[in-house]
Amino acid sequence: MATTIPNLSQRQIMLSFSYLAYCGEEITTPNPQAQILGLINTAMPQIPPLAGPNPTWQVVWGPAVYTTPGALYQDNMMFAAQNQSDPTQIVIAIRGTNFVADLDWLMDDFDVRQTMPWPPGSSVPSPAGAMISESTSIGLQVLFAMNGVTYRNGNPGPAMSLMNFLLTQTAGPIELCVTGHSLGGCLAGTLALYLKDNPSLWDSSRKSNVSCITFAAPTAGNSVFATYSDSRFSGAPNPPNWDPSLGTTCDPVRCNFDVAPMAWIASNVSASATSSPLFSIYAPPAVNPPNIDFTQMPFPWDFAWKETLKYVLPDVALLLTSQDYAQVVASAALLQGTFNPAYVGDTTNGTLLTYMEAFAAQAAYQHSFSYPIVLQVPALNDTSIIVRNATVGSTTGIRMLPRLARRLMKQPRTRAAS
Repeated sequence: MATTIPNLSQRQIMLSFSYLAYCGEEITTPNPQAQILGLINTAMPQIPPLAGPNPTWQVVWGPAVYTTPGALYQDNMMFAAQNQSDPTQIVIAIRGTNFVADLDWLMDDFDVRQTMPWPPGSSVPSPAGAMISESTSIGLQVLFAMNGVTYRNGNPGPAMSLMNFLLTQTAGPIELCVTGHSLGGCLAGTLALYLKDNPSLWDSSRKSNVSCITFAAPTAGNSVFATYSDSRFSGAPNPPNWDPSLGTTCDPVRCNFDVAPMAWIASNVSASATSSPLFSIYAPPAVNPPNIDFTQMPFPWDFAWKETLKYVLPDVALLLTSQDYAQVVASAALLQGTFNPAYVGDTTNGTLLTYMEAFAAQAAYQHSFSYPIVLQVPALNDTSIIVRNATVGSTTGIRMLPRLARRLMKQPRTRAAS
């Protein structure tokens, strides 16, 4: 019997917006906003949760894009859409990591050794001890500074910040949901908390409701921050069509085979000198057969892995221990994904490198492609709908996986992907 997925219709809508935020991420021409908007507008009618006889949702702000000065690729993108059947419903969608942008990986994902006080820009944590990663802090500051064009009935208006745009929409209370996938999910949950904490900056009515649905989000901050975030979203009024069984208006959607939400939590990297939950995620009994079971590597690679477990991973975990990273709504039920047999370890001739490559490729697949499958919105994996470059179908999912796996492994490209 299939497991019932909670909050399914809302998750499908927000996942659609989260993946729409990837439209145009590979465009390198200056000022790509109009091109990206065109790709989003073309895609929306082809995505069942957003489609209808009349346009149900319309972009009303953005897309706002940030590219580091001198960089080739965009680093961040965000846009807002409004439900035309119920204009009180507004969604803010934040793009995840641009996988071809090195600076985006370095600044927005991997800068986790340093933590900064919550809220961003403050010198004293509030509440006491609440800290977020420097990556999350940088990402939020970028979002605050971005300007997007406003739209009314499809007609462009002035450009303004997100906060100023929301002030124009909140003469009466609105239902605001913030969403994103991966890095976008990390920033979405954190931005939603900031909006909930600071209504005077954006909510003219002072009665608007803020919720968030995130997908595949890494950790944003430490355990004090996570506990505080959980308290702020607990017991709030539920948005329309929300599943009240969640008990919170922060819905972090995580797949059981996705390693990204496990990132930065020390106990996930190494639970002991002989155990790593992170690298056991594709091993029996979770997956059998096939699997990526590092304990099945032939000699001498089994010895190399034992040494890695004994010396390398505990040291990495130790570096993360002081940051005390923790997930918001840590007890949320995981989506049950499906292992992709196209990416498996070689138990006969495999080396540590080939196992790690298989692990990275499986992780990339689960992180990027499994959510539309599990949540039953396969159109989001169609590269003729979610167009990441200016040319329709320019990047296929199969080609993306080896590139992302190499990036995760920091391996040089030796041959063209087949």
